[in-house]
Amino acid sequence: MQATILIIREDLLVQSLMVETFRELKRYHGNILFHFLVYFIINLRCAAALLVTCNVICSRSFTLYRRCTKHLQRSLNLNSNTRWGTMYFLPNHLFNLSLIYYLLLLVNNASGEQQQISDTSVEEWRGYFRKEHSLAKPYQGNGMGIPYWDIQGTTIVTAQQVRLTANVQSVQGGIWNNVPVNVRDWELHVNFAIHGSTGDLFGDGAAIWYVQDPGQAGPVFGSKDYFRGLGIFLDTYSNHNGPHVHGHPYISAMVNNGSLHYDHDMDGTHTQLGGEHTGCEAKFRNRPHKTQLLIRYVGDTLSIYTDVLGTGQWKECMSVDGVQLPTGYHFGITAATGDLSDYHDVISVRMFEQEFVHMQDGTGTTMDPRQREPYAQNVAAPRDHIDRPPASKLGWIGTTVLVILGGALCVLVLWFGVIFVNHRQQMSRKRFY
Repeated sequence: MQATILIIREDLLVQSLMVETFRELKRYHGNILFHFLVYFIINLRCAAALLVTCNVICSRSFTLYRRCTKHLQRSLNLNSNTRWGTMYFLPNHLFNLSLIYYLLLLVNNASGEQQQISDTSVEEWRGYFRKEHSLAKPYQGNGMGIPYWDIQGTTIVTAQQVRLTANVQSVQGGIWNNVPVNVRDWELHVNFAIHGSTGDLFGDGAAIWYVQDPGQAGPVFGSKDYFRGLGIFLDTYSNHNGPHVHGHPYISAMVNNGSLHYDHDMDGTHTQLGGEHTGCEAKFRNRPHKTQLLIRYVGDTLSIYTDVLGTGQWKECMSVDGVQLPTGYHFGITAATGDLSDYHDVISVRMFEQEFVHMQDGTGTTMDPRQREPYAQNVAAPRDHIDRPPASKLGWIGTTVLVILGGALCVLVLWFGVIFVNHRQQMSRKRFY
């Protein structure tokens, strides 16, 4: 294997990246010379070499080339359409040119994360599949339970889906992964279905969780308020009709350290991750095909992608950086209904561990990810809660009856008015005779 190599000065991030990249490539290549090159670069420490692409000579298969190249593009967040120049070990007088070239590559690929996932196939897997955090048919093990998962509320396990709620009012259900997540970077693929009436009256929605305390029922789509961790909300009913209204169903997120209240009446806009307009409308109800969600947490960036149109390709919903989540929390999916209802079904959950090299802090050490505090740099600007006028106690049936009675009264008044006018006209005619 021959490699195209760009040399830059020693840098902790790049050096760590080199170690991880070569460690992965060693799985596919057993050439002793190649291993010697790895040893030489890592141990010389006079410069760090950044591997930006690899070419396989005739003795190696094209499949190997594809696997190596894709891995490097994922590791470096590089655009697959980027064209690379050939750069080898450079003399000192060319160092500035190589550094400029390297920085241009970084700028050119600043949106590499979006380019990497958007418009890619929903069947493409990245990283290492983690069975203990996943759910697939057949759901049940030797007993009546689901391996690695706990059932909550009205959840019913069938051969085709895990039904969190039936299409009935005021119920809650959920499933919780009972194995803590001990990896820092991950992807979660969720195949779900929310369906019911074809009108405009349905609710309330579902939530996907990564939290410290699993299995606790509550008012936030079937789970507890003031949680610690991450919540992804699939809100199907609009509770907020004020100036910040948006269409529904709507997908949004929230990071909580246990001190924040999820304001259901405001659809969570007071604490929404990334700002009150960060999220997306997603028409996932009553679809005849798969509706899927991808939650990607890599390098302290949370990204959400959807495929609700059945195209088989991911579309970006939102992406927010500066999100800090500890390890050791639990995944879960819950749903709830209120005065309105829907079926909320989970078809499958697949979790993939992702490889990412994290920079060290200023002290030269890396913080234990288990000790991190849930935190987000970008959230909706705080503002006071303004209560809306209370809803009518009559409900929609009583309101409809009042409208009908009011209309009938108007017709009756109009009818009496016509009779009165006709009577006056007849009386006035009699005076002339």
